Amino acid sequence: MKKMVLIVFAVIFSFPIQAADESREKPTQHFKIADVTSMEDAKEIFLEKTIEIRNMNKIHLEEASKIHIITYTLEKSVAYFAENLTGEKQSLAKEMAVVVEDIHLSSENNRLEKLKGHLREYFDLVDEFIFCF
Repeated sequence: MKKMVLIVFAVIFSFPIQAADESREKPTQHFKIADVTSMEDAKEIFLEKTIEIRNMNKIHLEEASKIHIITYTLEKSVAYFAENLTGEKQSLAKEMAVVVEDIHLSSENNRLEKLKGHLREYFDLVDEFIFCF
């Protein structure tokens, strides 16, 4: 009986608990992704992953799962921009970093409506960011 109680306890607490305040919520680190070390790599990853997400026609659970995986790499490229650009480009990169984090959390937790809103915000920032290059 004790084993069963421990198993139930372990199962219950292994599921992510939704924070009351999502702004304090932290994503679960499922993958270790190498840091981006050059502007060329950052641009290539950024464009490839952004196009990959933009080509998704409808956002359902399967797409949210794919987006969740994509955000791990996308976060690295946007972080590189935020650290290595200056001026308006850097400001936009920092804004994108926050939105990509929101996309990550929404996709990780299957919050599809919030995910769609964050994606719209991201693509607006992307359009502005690309114009700066």
